[in-house]
Amino acid sequence: MIMEKISSFLEAKLVPMTDKITNNRYVKVLMDSFMGISGLTIGASFFTLVRSLPLGEGYTNFLINTGLYEILNFPIMITSELISLYLIVTIGYFLAKSFNKKPINGALIALGSFLMVTPFEVTATLTDAAGNEVTGIVANVLSVSSFGATGIFLAMIVGLLSVRVYVYFDDKGFKLHMPASVPENVTNMFETMIPASMVFILFMIVRVACSYTTFGTAQNLIYGLLQAPLTNIGGGYWGAFLYLWLGLIFWIFGIHGSMLMYVAMGSIAQAMWAENMAAFASGLPAPHPEWLYMYFVNMGGSGATFGLVLLMCFLAKSEHLKVLGRVALPTSIFNINEPVIFGTPLVMNPTLAIPFLVAPAVNFFLTSLVNTMGFAILTGAMQNNYYPVGILGMLATGSWTGLVWSIALIAIDTVIYYPFFKMYDQKKVEEEKQLALEDEELADDLI
Repeated sequence: MIMEKISSFLEAKLVPMTDKITNNRYVKVLMDSFMGISGLTIGASFFTLVRSLPLGEGYTNFLINTGLYEILNFPIMITSELISLYLIVTIGYFLAKSFNKKPINGALIALGSFLMVTPFEVTATLTDAAGNEVTGIVANVLSVSSFGATGIFLAMIVGLLSVRVYVYFDDKGFKLHMPASVPENVTNMFETMIPASMVFILFMIVRVACSYTTFGTAQNLIYGLLQAPLTNIGGGYWGAFLYLWLGLIFWIFGIHGSMLMYVAMGSIAQAMWAENMAAFASGLPAPHPEWLYMYFVNMGGSGATFGLVLLMCFLAKSEHLKVLGRVALPTSIFNINEPVIFGTPLVMNPTLAIPFLVAPAVNFFLTSLVNTMGFAILTGAMQNNYYPVGILGMLATGSWTGLVWSIALIAIDTVIYYPFFKMYDQKKVEEEKQLALEDEELADDLI
């Protein structure tokens, strides 16, 4: 009764608001952009996989001595250290496309605007032959740090603003109109010149204005005033927990919680993952390991349902749950559990809602504990979430301890689910008996 009231409230209040947010032009553009660059991080995860294979110290020494360690680092570094550069291009592309403008124009204008506010000098320390160190500013050099995780928020702002201004000027007719006989590529060049120039002038003014502030650059301004405070609030330990756990609450009511939380905290999550990847590429510990606990929190899919699937396969008396467990097991191994969520169903299921929320929370806090104790230490490397259960944990830690810890958590999750599974299984058995009895009565009536 309570679940139905909550569901009715969510359907009446939250779902329309959620739909309005997710269908907003700029939110959709950001979602598409982050998803667009995820292909790069997934691609880099292959090289991460080779580097982090848990084959012992001999394998690591082999990679280092042969130079393969540094070679495998290149794809990881050009992904994590330049993440904002890729993001600005995808934002410009998708936003221009949403206004029915040429996407390539939007991508290039956004990139140019981002570079317009990027400092072209770095502070460097040089050592001469005598060992004396000299520190100074080197001009006409782009710092890689401008394009890393610390530039994500600036990339979002510049990408959206630059293309929106370009669209405004283009719609108002601030462009050179060419005859129909002129080739399309030439026409596009001339029609883009004036709107693009006006956008660049705007960001040139922003660059100069920022130089007169105590921050010095737009990167420092946005990071200091916006990104750093937001990541400190939402990017820490409890931010990671809420990111993972609130999505489960929405799933219970049939709302795609993972996607909703990505809309709300995707920019923070991307910044945390990028910083972890950069640390991994440099051979340093992950600065935000809690944002990697996902590899252990939701084994089998959202709600840590792998243990539930095992119970269905081997202990279910209900034919429904028994068949569902066998059907869902192959996909659950790869952390895909939509068959379980909608087939059980877990949606609007007050009996299984408790372990669905409790098991991932227990996994999160226990993983935090063992990671702090030095067992199953997460390396910071991003992995493909669809690697098999256990193997994913081993790759995320670069050690056999990840596999052992995965097995331990599956056992714990199974114990958490067991009493609630037994209650639900008995309920399903009674429903099946009642249905069989009704079928018999119906058959007798027909005879």
